[in-house]
Amino acid sequence: MSNETNEELKDLIRDSVHELWKLPSRPDLEDDCCTYVLENYGEASIIHMLIEFLSNHCSQAVSSEDLKHISKENENE
Repeated sequence: MSNETNEELKDLIRDSVHELWKLPSRPDLEDDCCTYVLENYGEASIIHMLIEFLSNHCSQAVSSEDLKHISKENENE
């Protein structure tokens, strides 16, 4: 692929991810997501890859259920 084509693809991915991105306070993650999509481009849609990226990064996230459990444990102490 030519450099011009690579730059056009990067711009397309960056614009597409930016349009879908809902975490304005995390531009660092948006950049990482763009890199992930670029590295995996062609395997799935940009939307699918964005969801995959976020799913991988959120695997250790704390859920509402986790917070309730933690709260109950703290009350029992």
